[in-house]
Amino acid sequence: MLVSLMLSPINTSGQQDFFSDLDVESDNSSDRDRPYSILGWVTQKASYGYEQPSPPFSRTREQLSQLETSLYAQFDWQASDTLNFRFSGKAYRDGVYDIEKDTPFTQSERNLFRTRTEVRDFYLEKTFDNGLYLKAGHQIQAWGFAEYLRVTDLINTEDQYTFGQQDLENIRLQVPALHLSYSLQDWVIDGVFTYHAGYNDMAPDGDEFDQFITLRQDNWLIDRQDPDNDAEVFLRASTHYADGDIQIVAGEFNNNQLSLDGISQMQSASPVFHFSQQRMQALGMAANRVAGSWLVFGELGLHRNSPVMPLELEDFARGDGWQERSRVLGVVGIEYNGFSNTLVSLEVDNSHTRGDINNLGIERNQTSIGTRLSWIGWNDRLQLLSVWNKLANDQGYLTRLSIDYDWSDNLKFGVLWVDYSADQNSFYSAYRNNDMLQLNARFSFQN
Repeated sequence: MLVSLMLSPINTSGQQDFFSDLDVESDNSSDRDRPYSILGWVTQKASYGYEQPSPPFSRTREQLSQLETSLYAQFDWQASDTLNFRFSGKAYRDGVYDIEKDTPFTQSERNLFRTRTEVRDFYLEKTFDNGLYLKAGHQIQAWGFAEYLRVTDLINTEDQYTFGQQDLENIRLQVPALHLSYSLQDWVIDGVFTYHAGYNDMAPDGDEFDQFITLRQDNWLIDRQDPDNDAEVFLRASTHYADGDIQIVAGEFNNNQLSLDGISQMQSASPVFHFSQQRMQALGMAANRVAGSWLVFGELGLHRNSPVMPLELEDFARGDGWQERSRVLGVVGIEYNGFSNTLVSLEVDNSHTRGDINNLGIERNQTSIGTRLSWIGWNDRLQLLSVWNKLANDQGYLTRLSIDYDWSDNLKFGVLWVDYSADQNSFYSAYRNNDMLQLNARFSFQN
């Protein structure tokens, strides 16, 4: 719900070289002959919330909001020229709950964020003699080219513990899937089957980005229901031409964002809000084209049975739940890298709701904008990234600025600033005081 209105160019086909995405260097020739590799990093983040959110958020004053230490590790094993295995995971520990003892953090926050572990990649991949490629296990499938609107990039769930503090390529979460890929002349055909993929990771009650914060009232209950069908199917046909790529995508799937089915016991002191994953179907196309220093990309898709979340607070808690409509989603984007060490991009997204929209609490066309400026200098050691997003229908704005410096090949330091702005009547107004400043450091290792 929180990012449903935020409506990389990554083309994924059969991976012929398992280690192609790893930048591993070694002066020892025997290391290059080893069938396995281990890499990872330790990250330390210290975030300070310098605004004062209103109750019922747990934090209602300026204070340290995060002191998180995390460890990521990845193991790759090349069993043969055609068979590979990857396992990766991440462990977190947030010390803010031991330092800010006067803040009334909820038990859900403490249980989730104080200490947690995640299995990320966990898959086997195999290339057969006839050219068939198979990848089975916990994995990411990044389709399409848009950054802010999920038109054809529909498979993976998202890390929505925060809002707007990461790019799309960093918030995708692995899902259990079976991926088959086969080349037919100039086309690559991909099929992905997932089962029990779940929904987006959401912040717990009381957290700064609790998506149910407007429903956190005494005796109000929230019921998360499992989908009727856990199986999802996605198909893609993609091809390259001289100056770009084309992808055609179709799928039947459970919406990764929870939607309101309805409210029971409305007349009692303890109404129950029932949320579930809406079953949807999608058909879309994505394309890009390179011309000198310019890259133009676009996506167009039809999403059937898409739940319509009201934009106004008074329409959010509908007794009969959110209605479904077919929606036409469109993206137009452009990137320019003609400046020295600089990349500038603009993306315009639109969601057009078909059919009757009376009493839905939305506009028929919901348009959002995303801009980005990236600069790398000082012998490629300093990276500056600036992002500005205008949410659909003037619901709010988000500004993000990060500066990272590679002190050495293994050690990186950074600073991140995020500013939120929202209209008083917007659904996002509850999060407008979540502005934050973060210092971070990362130590990388590999073997």
